[in-house]
Amino acid sequence: MSNFVQLEINERNRWVYFTNYRWVAHLVYWIWVLIVSTIMPAKGPITPSLVFNHFFLSNIVIATFFYLYCLYFIPYFFKRNKNMQFWILLILSYFVIVAIDIFFGRAFVHLTDPVEIDRHLSFSRIYFSKLVSYLLNFFFFSIMLFFMEKNEEDSTLLELEKEKKEIEQVKLDLLKTNINPDFLMRSLHQLKESAKIPEETTPEAILTFSDLLRYRLYRGRQLYSPLKEELFAFQSFVHFIGLDHLHHQLHIKFAVQGLDDDKYIAPLSLVNLLEIFCKATNPNEVLLEIIVLIESDELHLEMQYGSDVTAQLLTDLEEYQSNYSQLYGDAIKLHAERAEKDHTFFVRLTLPLLEKQVLAQSV
Repeated sequence: MSNFVQLEINERNRWVYFTNYRWVAHLVYWIWVLIVSTIMPAKGPITPSLVFNHFFLSNIVIATFFYLYCLYFIPYFFKRNKNMQFWILLILSYFVIVAIDIFFGRAFVHLTDPVEIDRHLSFSRIYFSKLVSYLLNFFFFSIMLFFMEKNEEDSTLLELEKEKKEIEQVKLDLLKTNINPDFLMRSLHQLKESAKIPEETTPEAILTFSDLLRYRLYRGRQLYSPLKEELFAFQSFVHFIGLDHLHHQLHIKFAVQGLDDDKYIAPLSLVNLLEIFCKATNPNEVLLEIIVLIESDELHLEMQYGSDVTAQLLTDLEEYQSNYSQLYGDAIKLHAERAEKDHTFFVRLTLPLLEKQVLAQSV
């Protein structure tokens, strides 16, 4: 099962959970009303007629008012900042539905237990009593609704934060597994061929390539990697290419300026970039000069590729920038240009750095 499918299932389960939670809360509320307003005051036996009249018919109009408020007024007016319309409709429905409740009760509801309703009371007296009853029930219902919404909001924020981290991890996993299959198979084939030749550098090349794959596997799953480890992996990559001089036409000069202590960087950001140039095939020997400048919050990398650029190389660089921009936004800056004079190609890259203290606060 893919990670994206799992995220979709999590979202569906979260929606089902909150839906069920709402219905359970409402069910508990109406069971409480049944017990307090019908069962406890009853003097005689609890018959279906008693429940039907004293609970169902007596509360059907007020329930209509509550759910009109809950399912229509709040989502379509209050949450859309139509405050004036919300309060006008709420107040009008409050006064109108109370009157409807009185006429409905006189026509259809037969209350006999514990005290039969006095139908000779004036309309105004019953109306005033109903207004107070509606208001008290409305306050209680609103408080319950507020805590339900608050709890759902807090839970939703936690779930969204969790899913955001899961999505970032999925993207990191994609970057981790984004090693070029052609480059991997070619390197393994070259190591196999080198092993047939009794050279002193062959065991070292195999161990170095193994270290690179191990770094990709373990550090690639993290949002940030220590800059010292990323540079070490990058230097190991350069060293591996130098050891395999029989098959690689790429010669690399690499220099670092600045301190890499207590700084963190996007994992594999340098290794993946170098892999793009290793993938590029060239019949002639090509010199690749790389300079890394480490500043307080940024890493600047400049590459001078001593050959003309191919369409595939430009496409791979665009894909590299797109992948890392999804994770780190506009902080990733990549600029490539061709020098028409000597047919060389320049790449300038800026990557964000985090210090150890800042990273600890953000985690």
